[in-house]
Amino acid sequence: MKKAQSEIITTVLLVLIALAAVAIIAVFITNQVRQGAATADAKAQCLKIDLEVTKAVVGATTITVKNNGETLTTGNTMLAIVDGTAWGDTPAVPASLTTGVITGTVLTSGKKVEVGVKLADGTACAGKTVYTVTAA
Repeated sequence: MKKAQSEIITTVLLVLIALAAVAIIAVFITNQVRQGAATADAKAQCLKIDLEVTKAVVGATTITVKNNGETLTTGNTMLAIVDGTAWGDTPAVPASLTTGVITGTVLTSGKKVEVGVKLADGTACAGKTVYTVTAA
């Protein structure tokens, strides 16, 4: 009789250990799926962005940018990169088919300008085109 009870207790303990293992694995998988979904959402937002530098002239302290993409939710800002270095302020992304201005230091001839976006969640979206600073 004691041997039968011992086998039952062993079986119950094994089942409980297996259930605990399944619960731990389920929590891990759920977290990975949520993180993957958040990353995919940020990348989808980046695909909607199409900023075009329309004006950046020698001696100016502004870069004019047109949003050829979709209007984004609030909290997203433009980032100007001039010759590989962050440049100017970080204004909000303009609405679709409108322009915005980034203000910074004086631009000089031949500088390469790229404008990207920093999403509200901190994701950085690279610019799609490079513009060369030209004479007025």
